[in-house]
Amino acid sequence: MVPPILETNKHLWISTGHRQPIICCMMLNFFNTNGSVVQGEVSGMSDENETLILTRPFKNGIPHTEKEIRIKASMIENLKIIKSQLENEQVVDNQVAKANKKNVSISKQNNVKQKNKSKNNSISEPEQPTQNFNNHKERNDACFGVSLDTIVKEDFDFEKNLALFNKKAFYNKIHKKPDLVPNERVSNKYKHNENVLHSTPVKFRQVTVPSPAINEYITDDGLVVPSITSELRWKLFNLVEENGLTSGRQNEIIGRAATEMVLQLLGGGYRFNPRNEHQWPRVVVLCGPNRSGAMGVNCARQLSSYGVHTVVVLSEPGLYTPQLANEMALYQFTTGTLITSAAELHGLLDPDFVVVSLADEQTDTVSRNISNWAKSVRSPLMAIDPPSQGTPSVVVKYSLVPALPLAYSESNGKIYLCNMGIPTQVFHLTGIQYKSPFGSKSVIPLHINE
Repeated sequence: MVPPILETNKHLWISTGHRQPIICCMMLNFFNTNGSVVQGEVSGMSDENETLILTRPFKNGIPHTEKEIRIKASMIENLKIIKSQLENEQVVDNQVAKANKKNVSISKQNNVKQKNKSKNNSISEPEQPTQNFNNHKERNDACFGVSLDTIVKEDFDFEKNLALFNKKAFYNKIHKKPDLVPNERVSNKYKHNENVLHSTPVKFRQVTVPSPAINEYITDDGLVVPSITSELRWKLFNLVEENGLTSGRQNEIIGRAATEMVLQLLGGGYRFNPRNEHQWPRVVVLCGPNRSGAMGVNCARQLSSYGVHTVVVLSEPGLYTPQLANEMALYQFTTGTLITSAAELHGLLDPDFVVVSLADEQTDTVSRNISNWAKSVRSPLMAIDPPSQGTPSVVVKYSLVPALPLAYSESNGKIYLCNMGIPTQVFHLTGIQYKSPFGSKSVIPLHINE
């Protein structure tokens, strides 16, 4: 028989063959003798077959397909009555109400104490006794006012909530840039000095000559500069001199360019510092009796104006051209040194730099003493307007050449081109189609165009 303690609308705890007791909720499932647990709400009892009637049945925690089942007393091994959900909610409400009432009472007591303290500052406020808890459950119940078991009914679904915050899709949405040109994609990468807007394509051959020489050069910007023959070059220089750009002015232009190159190769502002006078440089200029020698003396005079210790060495002291004589007249007013004897070269220690202005296209040989001394020094050598085959018996590291280059040999080193300021129409009169390859510079390096 079912124990008489059972009542309608109560909840049962029933177990069949289970070692540990299982608490049943309002729902009860179909019950059999193989150790299953059923739960449900008691809706009635039948005295005929000693049968218990359960509604909203569950079996082993799974809802049953039937809305109502009947269980005989002989099938019940263990039974327990539990509180309904409504009663649990009433208990929770009562606990919350008691906690709120307790908080209100404590707040009133604190207000009274503060008023008494303001009236009499000499009376100290009594300390409240420390409340001790036996376990974590008592501490949590005292903190929240109710048992945490009644609040937390299900586990938090982290995966479901993380799916609501798709960070990658969100950032892609807010950082998406509008496609201003949807049909075109710019694949080129521009430098800081390049124009993003399209312009007319650059013509890399801006200079063409009627009779080019063997070699062809190219600038750092990719512009092609053809070499010219010696005949075309003399024709250009004679024509420009007839129209006002005299040889003296030409010497001044290329002498100035050579001076700037030497100053930079010597160290520039780091070397030419007023506080560094104990390391002031010394430059030796080797000059021949020709146009190149006059340019070398001009360079020595301009270097001397910067305080550089200059030494001019004449390869043939008894032979002067008008251009060389004019430049020597100005150089004598500087503090520089003049050497006219090859024997004096042996007393010269290694200078900081050597300028070679010994030969032109008509020079076959140079002084052996001078060439031997140039080979012995460890200083860098730079030639000014050398012949295309190089200075005889002298190999230099740099060469500075005017206007347009000749087809230079390897003994002339690295070629640098100087802008002589020749008008464009003068180039056209000699049959040269010319557009300046210098850009904003007065001296540019040239490389062999392979």
